Amino acid sequence: MNFLLHRHLAARDLGSVAAGAAAMLPDLWRMADRRVRPSRAPDRPDAPPPCLAEVLAGIDHHVAVDRWFHAAPVFVEGERRLSEALRGAALGAPRLALFAHVLWEMCLDGALVRRIGLAPLLDDLRAGLTAIAGAPADSAASIHHFHRRSPSPAASLADRPAFEARLRHICDELARGPWIAGYQHGAGLTLRLSGVRSRFAMPPFTPSQHAHLAALLDGLTGAADEALDDLLRTAPPRPS
Repeated sequence: MNFLLHRHLAARDLGSVAAGAAAMLPDLWRMADRRVRPSRAPDRPDAPPPCLAEVLAGIDHHVAVDRWFHAAPVFVEGERRLSEALRGAALGAPRLALFAHVLWEMCLDGALVRRIGLAPLLDDLRAGLTAIAGAPADSAASIHHFHRRSPSPAASLADRPAFEARLRHICDELARGPWIAGYQHGAGLTLRLSGVRSRFAMPPFTPSQHAHLAALLDGLTGAADEALDDLLRTAPPRPS
């Protein structure tokens, strides 16, 4: 599940914009540094401050929902259909079907933006990011990663300023709006996918590839909207 749906479901289920924003953190952490990810058994403080408790609850929600989502028909069937469509499109982009997983997740985020509306969604996202900025998010990163890295905690801490700078930049870009707005249509999804592929040293799409993939994704708008209905109806509020 991509980060917008994580934010929406956690805020809905936990009744907290802070927990909703925190549910995005595992995805945002990996964008900032692929080594930073939730720990299976973090060493939690016995009595965390309320905002930190909400942040940790949001991260727990992310992990649990991902476990449910990746086995759910709404994801499995959608990814399969998109993978088949990408293979059949003959766009000439290498290994395009391998990205059906992340692309279907982004299609569902796009359906969420269309459902809620860009302006109210951005208002909630910005409020949540403001609520967890600074100590709550920093402490969560320490608990889940930076205080646990081995064999060299000192090297891990030396990496932290760069990680925090990249994470701030990502959050600022999300709050600006164009990144989120792009999920609503095929051209924006294609642009985001091109960014994902660049991290694997894959070439950018040609103008023709970009146009054809955008058209293919625009043709999936109805399927994504229907899948979102199913997801919102069936997602368990406190997945185990």
